[in-house]
Amino acid sequence: MRIPDLPPTAIVVIAHPLPTHGGTMRNPFIAQIARACAEHGWLALRFNFRGTGDSAGEFTGGEREVEDVDAAVRHGRSLAPALPLGLVGYSFGARMSADWLERGGRADAVVLVALPLRDPEQGPLPPPRLPAGTFVVAAEDDQFGKADELRAALPDARLAVVPDAEHFFIGKRDEAVRLVCDELARAFAVPSHLP
Repeated sequence: MRIPDLPPTAIVVIAHPLPTHGGTMRNPFIAQIARACAEHGWLALRFNFRGTGDSAGEFTGGEREVEDVDAAVRHGRSLAPALPLGLVGYSFGARMSADWLERGGRADAVVLVALPLRDPEQGPLPPPRLPAGTFVVAAEDDQFGKADELRAALPDARLAVVPDAEHFFIGKRDEAVRLVCDELARAFAVPSHLP
C-alpha cells in the first residue's frame, strides 16, 4: 500500500491488468497510478488477483476474480472506514471492476481505464452494464476496444479519450493518470495535498 506523507483523505483500490499476460499489482502503469494517488493524499491499495504473484488460489479467467475485487474493496473499507473509497481498474482490472459494479458493488468513485471489449485473441466480450455516469478512460486506438466502440457500447458512461493512444498508453500514461486522478478528486470532493 502507498501511504501519503500527510494524513490521508481517501483510499483508492487499484486492480491490475490480465495476469496471463504479465499483469500484476507491480505493473508500471498501476504503480504510477498508485504513486499519483499518494501524491494527492490518498491511500493506494494495490492487490494481486488470485493465483498471481504470492496470492493464493488459481486464476479462473475472469469467472471468480470479481470476488477478489470485492475482497480488496472490503479490506480497503476496513483500513479506512471513515474515508471515501475509490476503485480504479485497468484493462482486465477494469473488466473485473465493471463486473463488481454489475453485481451491486458501490464505491464513492470509480474509474475504468482501457475497459476491454475484446479478449486477447480479439474475440468479442459483451459490454458491461455500468451505472449511468461511470467514468471510463479510453485510449483512442485501443486494440481491445477503441474509444468510438466504447462510446457506442456504453452510451451512459462518461468517456474521457486519450488521443493517439493504444491499450498500453505508451507515451501517454501521464495524461491517462491525470484523468484518473482528476476524476477521483472530483468525486471525492476532499482536500488534495497538491497545490
